[in-house]
Amino acid sequence: MKMKISLCCGVVTFALLAFPMAVAADSGWAVVGKAGTVGIGADVHRAIVPRTLNLRVGASFFRYSLDFTNESIHYGGNLKLGAVPAVLDVYPFRNWFRLGGGLFVNLNRIEGAARPNQQGQITINGHAYPIAQIGQLDGSVRFNRVAPYFGLGFGNPIKRSKHWGFWVDLGAMYHGHADATLTTTIAGIPQLQTDLKQQEVRFENDARKYTLFPIVQFGVSYRF
Repeated sequence: MKMKISLCCGVVTFALLAFPMAVAADSGWAVVGKAGTVGIGADVHRAIVPRTLNLRVGASFFRYSLDFTNESIHYGGNLKLGAVPAVLDVYPFRNWFRLGGGLFVNLNRIEGAARPNQQGQITINGHAYPIAQIGQLDGSVRFNRVAPYFGLGFGNPIKRSKHWGFWVDLGAMYHGHADATLTTTIAGIPQLQTDLKQQEVRFENDARKYTLFPIVQFGVSYRF
């Protein structure tokens, strides 16, 4: 019995001594510069379990001009993309393939100002308003600020063989239903507020089917 206890203690002691050396060989930090559907940015990767589990956090941003029409109202504005991910990547086969899950701070939104028609009017909920009476009509669309994420990808930025590598991420975040807001700079017409609320509901119903936002990202990694 004493021999078995001594043997077990020896195995445990060896494992405890060997584990830091194994971690040191495969763990570390890496940075990934990336571009994709949520903009341009970078992630920092940290090995939690060598060659099996990594944590990544980062940020991406992008903005470009966008013209769009909803319910006969023409808008000129901007599409603002952005996300701050906190994701755990699992490498089930301890190679380049991974599965990832976590949360995104969702910064995606659309903002725009309505453009009047040739008669100088904007039709809101079926009622035509002269632009001189309502001022500027501004619209914005936002989604859930915190969005669950799941995806898969290729490339482990933290590996012993080399410093540089390629990185691909394919997945989706659930950003929920759209939250539309319409406001005017002049709000003296009683019917106007009712029409704005109805127009917001229509806008949200039109966007109801877009509850998932695709995540497609490509990048280059560097391990320290």
